[in-house]
Amino acid sequence: MKNKGFTLIELLAVIVILAIIALIATPIILGIINDSRTQARKRSAELAYTGVEYAITSYMYSNGGQVPGKVEDIKDFFKVENVTLTVETGDKGKITENGAKEGAEPLCEVTHAEGAFKVTCKDLMEEKTITLS
Repeated sequence: MKNKGFTLIELLAVIVILAIIALIATPIILGIINDSRTQARKRSAELAYTGVEYAITSYMYSNGGQVPGKVEDIKDFFKVENVTLTVETGDKGKITENGAKEGAEPLCEVTHAEGAFKVTCKDLMEEKTITLS
């Protein structure tokens, strides 16, 4: 009677080959995941900037063309999915991603000075200024 099946050596060889493939593939997959997260944060930063522009425009439309005087004025008009504008002081606010861990670095900062709103998103996009006249 002939035995059918694999020897222990054959099984170990297959396991070793699979382990080598896993060791090669894991860093590649993790790199792709990190790149995707970075791209998602960049897109969220761009949407946050667009949200600030929209909030300013909506405020002006709702108030007969009056220019907002501080970040606090536009807070209720900021409507962007997955991010939130929080006012720290009247002239300064931060935009955070919904679901971010407490104490996590904000996505962007919004400041108002001398008739302009400045949106700073660190390394995610260049600093942009919305000048109002």
